[in-house]
Amino acid sequence: MTANVFMIIMPNQRIVVADLQAGRKPDPKYGKIAKQRSTHNNYLTLPVIFLMLSNHYPLAFATQYTWIIGALVFLMGVSIRHYFNSNHARTGNPTWTWAVTAVIFILIMWLSVAPAMSRAEEDLSALPPSVSRFAQAADFDQVYNTVTGRCSMCHAEMPVYPGINWAPHGLRLETQAEVARAARLIYLQAGRAHAMPPSNLSWMEDDERALIRQWYQGVVDSGRG
Repeated sequence: MTANVFMIIMPNQRIVVADLQAGRKPDPKYGKIAKQRSTHNNYLTLPVIFLMLSNHYPLAFATQYTWIIGALVFLMGVSIRHYFNSNHARTGNPTWTWAVTAVIFILIMWLSVAPAMSRAEEDLSALPPSVSRFAQAADFDQVYNTVTGRCSMCHAEMPVYPGINWAPHGLRLETQAEVARAARLIYLQAGRAHAMPPSNLSWMEDDERALIRQWYQGVVDSGRG
């Protein structure tokens, strides 16, 4: 939009003004080009407004499909603007644009939660035996709740703890599969030692650390037997 204004519309306007001041008849092509670029900007208005506000709404950008969502938002903005432009110009009533917009919007909603859906499904899928035994332990639900409550503010796809912009060492502890895979690390760092959480910032209790030890050692011992 900026390029259209500063590189096309304004230079063309200067040419037309210069011709008028010199008493020459302006070439109409400059007006047609400026109108075309102004129309482009008109169609881009809604997508640009959305993208300016999207940083307040993580569902619009906190996904691996951000670039697809951005492209679909542009298409949706164009379809909406086309309907109103046609009505205002009295050149038609393209109600089909609302059906297109609805389909695009539904697709955007699906893409915005697709990563979360796939990660949730991973918890229910078959895990390797070396991992699944930790997830199948009787006290795993309690351990999972403890870990997500005490650790996931940092070890998450989108950390919420101030100053933490990404999961330390890339370790995420949000889903059951992630906790099961990190069983040994959790046991060593939070069960046997007090290294995690750092300085016990999330106030992990001694009985919670004992629960982690009991969970891990129970699974390991049963495997030996």
